[in-house]
Amino acid sequence: MDANYLLDETLVQTTLYVKDLTIGKTKHFSLEWENATKLELDILAEFSEPALRFSLALSDDEKAFLKARKQRVFHSMQRILGDRGPRNLDEVPTIGVLGSGGGFRAMVSLSGVFKALSDTGLLDMVTYVAGLSGSSWYLASTYSDPDWPAKTPGQVQEELRASMAASWVQRSLTYATMSRYVGTVMQKYRNGQPISFTDFFGHLVGDTILGDVRERTNRKDMKLSAQQDCVKDGLCPLPLYTCLHVKESVDARRFHEWVEFSPYEVGMAKYGTFMRTELFGSMFFTGSLVKRFPESPLHYLIGVWGSAFCILFKRLVEANKPSLIPTDTGGEEELARSNVDDETDQAEIINNSDDDSDDDDSSDEDDVDAADIPRTRAEREEAKRKREEGRELKRRGRWQNILKSAFTSRSMPFVGSRAGRAGMVHNFMRGVSLETTYPISPFSSMDEVDSADTTGITNPFKDIHKPLRTKKKRIYLVDSGLTFNSPYPLLLRPQRGVRLYLSFDFSARETDASQPFKELKLAEIWALKNCIPFPPIDTSEFEREGMKTVFVFKDDKNPECPVVLHFPLVNIDFRRYKKPGVPRTTREELDFADFSLFEDPNSPYSTFNFTYTEQSFNRLAQLTEFNTLQNVDVINAAIADAILHRRRNPPTNPLAALTRRRNFMRQLLRSNQATVASPGDGEEKVDAKEESGDAKEEEEEEEVWYDAVETLPRRVVFEVTRNTLHYV
Repeated sequence: MDANYLLDETLVQTTLYVKDLTIGKTKHFSLEWENATKLELDILAEFSEPALRFSLALSDDEKAFLKARKQRVFHSMQRILGDRGPRNLDEVPTIGVLGSGGGFRAMVSLSGVFKALSDTGLLDMVTYVAGLSGSSWYLASTYSDPDWPAKTPGQVQEELRASMAASWVQRSLTYATMSRYVGTVMQKYRNGQPISFTDFFGHLVGDTILGDVRERTNRKDMKLSAQQDCVKDGLCPLPLYTCLHVKESVDARRFHEWVEFSPYEVGMAKYGTFMRTELFGSMFFTGSLVKRFPESPLHYLIGVWGSAFCILFKRLVEANKPSLIPTDTGGEEELARSNVDDETDQAEIINNSDDDSDDDDSSDEDDVDAADIPRTRAEREEAKRKREEGRELKRRGRWQNILKSAFTSRSMPFVGSRAGRAGMVHNFMRGVSLETTYPISPFSSMDEVDSADTTGITNPFKDIHKPLRTKKKRIYLVDSGLTFNSPYPLLLRPQRGVRLYLSFDFSARETDASQPFKELKLAEIWALKNCIPFPPIDTSEFEREGMKTVFVFKDDKNPECPVVLHFPLVNIDFRRYKKPGVPRTTREELDFADFSLFEDPNSPYSTFNFTYTEQSFNRLAQLTEFNTLQNVDVINAAIADAILHRRRNPPTNPLAALTRRRNFMRQLLRSNQATVASPGDGEEKVDAKEESGDAKEEEEEEEVWYDAVETLPRRVVFEVTRNTLHYV
């Protein structure tokens, strides 16, 4: 009886072990069944490098940058510090500058800091600059300038001032520009990439800070990888940017994973997993590139890095323009025709079915009394003008309703959930196995640290050591300021070996005199949770001496502990001095510097203000420039101390240094010397819905030690059926 050829039944199966294969050589074997059929096979074993890089080490490109940059920093330190400078390359410490979030306030403030650091030569001694949210916008604007670093920060500041003079709401929320945004975003969607409101927000901010005021070039669509040219041969510090990977239903502070961006790579140090910057947003599986998409434009990245404003977009719009009535009337028809049905429910644009009512206008004219028909040319022109005004009012009213419903209504799927507001990309960790091993990295918990949660230390980062779900197709990316407002995790990576932190905090406070350590305390807790040395943040100096323009934090007990110079945003001596040591004399000069940062309800320095007058810009930029210049001697002294520390503690095996760090942290915790205060007021409150989501996540996941590895098969099973030959 003949076999049933319609049934795909198994005829024979054999197993070939991968260990028996030689890479690059062909192995011959055969499959035989029923003593009648024989299948000859030639198997060639090849090994291809995964598109992801699995390593805790820095990339080869960053290592090459560090080698070149160290030479430049060495000569700069000798020139500026003289006898206090390093004697050889081994004595050169790594210095990092950090800029906090804070919207345009942070962006303008960092521009003043950069100008001061550049004018004094301090920037020539810096290796890394890291920005979060608003500070990352300044770095993106500066490093995307085709003339940087030949162009000075002062020249960059002039262009930034001009770009912020006009209301971005007035300029961008118009028929023509929004129509253009919709077209670009929908093309991305049709290409197979997820979209959200962050895509639109990136366009809005990008048009403001990346558009050239001289119309020489538009940098919105420039790529982050292009910034490699700026840092070639170590010409200037390496810029680092950041956002968070979060879960849809869990509070961002409780679970988050820091994602770092550089001109070379994007990835998560937590897993030791990185990709080339050009590949960010592409589709991966088990570390291999499945589908490559064009590199994300810079305007999208700055939207992701500052996406906290997407959550409160309604408040952002209201703070910049009370009435959503644009001045441009072009492009409404194109926008109204844009109607998208996103099967993932992550983005939705509501179609406006009402067209310009030309037919209605003509029907109105049909009902006009003959006696009212204009007969002279002047009367006809006047009648035409009135009809145009009527149509314009209708268009404005309709456009206002579109904006309110599409962007500010919480009932809209597009902005009513984290899925709609957060940036979304394909999960580059999809299919990667997370082995339960102990990685040689401080980015993993210790039993002593976890048990410290029950001894009185407030721990807002409870679940940060839980792994992500590698089965997820997409991941959510949000502003890192949702956990704490300074990009310390980027520079706390032990592989970067930063010894001195120049930390500029532009975060909002309740009053100008409020204690300026909230974000720094959270950074300390995060470092403790991740077993990374961090100086104790002792606030007693503030209680004794009050507000200052710089606070120095260090730990003399731990030689591995870095030093932090913390610069809060304050207006103290600037009120009386226009330059350090140069007093203000005229009434005009005194009035210019007499302003409050946070206490005045009408202050232009609200986090949600995206329009700065020339005076508002100059005041803030000159304030941060003054505060930095005032402390040049403090910074130079700290650099000299860092050089001396390197001289007394020459570089050793990094694994030995890591072991010392871990041992010190254990001893510190066991002796109950680690005391970290609660962040207190202002800590995020988690609603009942999020709490239930947290509980659900806890049930579904168990805390593990892990390291990212590529999934490699140990054997290949060949199976022959009536219709196919395949392997498992």
